Amino acid sequence: MKSAGAVIFSSSKRYWNQIINMALNHQFYAAIFLGSLGALAFAPFNFYLVLIPIFSGLLFLLQRTPSTKQAFFLGWVFGFSYFASGVFWVSVSFSKVGLTYLMPLVIIAFSLLLGLFPALACALTALWQRNPLQQVFLFSAIWSLTEWLRGHILSGFPWNLVGYAWDLPMLQVCAWVGIYGLSFLTIFLATMWVSKSYKLIYASLLVALIFWTLGSYRAEQGHLLGNTGVNMRLVQPSIQQEKKWLPEHLIRNVNLHIALSGLEAEKPLKAIIWPEAAIPHFFENNPVLFEAVRNAIPEGVLLITGAPRQEKNPLEILPKHIWNSLFVLNPKGEILGTYDKSHLVPFGEYVPLRMILPVEKLTPGTIDYSKGNGIKTLNIADIPPFSPLICYEAIFPGNVIDPTSKPEWLLNLTNDAWYGHTSGPYQHLSIVKVRAIEEGLPLIRVANNGISAVIDAHGKVLYQLDLDAIGFIDFALPKGLSYNTIFSSLREIPFSFMIIIALLVSCLTRKRISYVGDQKSKKENQ
Repeated sequence: MKSAGAVIFSSSKRYWNQIINMALNHQFYAAIFLGSLGALAFAPFNFYLVLIPIFSGLLFLLQRTPSTKQAFFLGWVFGFSYFASGVFWVSVSFSKVGLTYLMPLVIIAFSLLLGLFPALACALTALWQRNPLQQVFLFSAIWSLTEWLRGHILSGFPWNLVGYAWDLPMLQVCAWVGIYGLSFLTIFLATMWVSKSYKLIYASLLVALIFWTLGSYRAEQGHLLGNTGVNMRLVQPSIQQEKKWLPEHLIRNVNLHIALSGLEAEKPLKAIIWPEAAIPHFFENNPVLFEAVRNAIPEGVLLITGAPRQEKNPLEILPKHIWNSLFVLNPKGEILGTYDKSHLVPFGEYVPLRMILPVEKLTPGTIDYSKGNGIKTLNIADIPPFSPLICYEAIFPGNVIDPTSKPEWLLNLTNDAWYGHTSGPYQHLSIVKVRAIEEGLPLIRVANNGISAVIDAHGKVLYQLDLDAIGFIDFALPKGLSYNTIFSSLREIPFSFMIIIALLVSCLTRKRISYVGDQKSKKENQ
């Protein structure tokens, strides 16, 4: 007579077998379901363990996909739901300019476009796969390569790379191999269960434990770096996007920045920092507005602020060029330095193929923003040299500093009010703190409505203002590392070696299993 435990086990086994058979009979529905779980891995949830069923399940489906063409479409529907659930907040920006009816179309089109990268990874894996062990190495390499492509093709969108799912200890790996290298390791750890090799699984878990231990130790060493003794204040006014550019709200909005800046500080400040487009007007050409801002700068303090900049053509009404810029001013009203954003947001700041597409950019005005001359270091007296990064310029790994003139800190001005109460601002903060780890430099993030933060050189958030909070943070600028990280020195070379090794192992594994199979067949024939 069977025990109760055996009956329960047998019933649950039959139940799960039925679910698996249903999933195999409806592979595309299963792929959509797995992809939709992807958002749980990233901020604000950061449930990274969900990556195991997501990607192991995807490989499980690929193993039972009869053709490369079907694998491509399987990966496409997976990628569609993966990005639709993870970056749906992109469409919210359209509601901020009265185009709410376009939101469904935007997120569908955007997710279908981004879904082509997982589709490519699945198709190439299905084209070359021969056994589960080979498949793990092959898929891990190809997926991370398609993430790299996504970060570079068509101006690039390296958002929610798989490696960003980790918390601080494991993120320290980025100081050695960068975020693309961590993405490769993450996919490998998430899919190794499919290999059916206990030796590989145990070895991989041991390596992951070593990385976690080293990362935990490294993350806790940030306090030993100390600070520079340079005191600053970041200001977060939390102005609603709908009111930010309205002329009737201009004075009120600027006065809010001024009021927060003028509150007494415990220690003498060297700089006050306002967010991206804090002054939504060409204030350098407006004497009244410029004078009001100048008078608000305390003696001995610098003001760093975001504002548009223009180049006027005397013979025309409209400006020749406009830039999304950062200004550094002193109390005398002297502009000590400027930086023009060089990596612009498609459709947000300019319209690609404007001659063909009958649409306007989301930001106010009919003229596209012009690209700046590229990332540079601003050397301003009384504060350490820094690398200014406006908005999503900080999401591009390996492209946040001028290697010929290394800064001592990173400054990210942004305006995430476009995206409301969604996962977008949380993901943005989660992403930019990895730049601090990769470069070994502190990063100061000043956002209009949050999340503003002070981040040390190990990626630890020391202070932050929550989403939509109105306030300021006074802080002493943290010190950077006294040495270059491996990533800051070698950039993507370690990641390239990881991919090459994975592909070689995949090839060798295929040949070895084919050889063993041939030998076994010969013995049976004899």
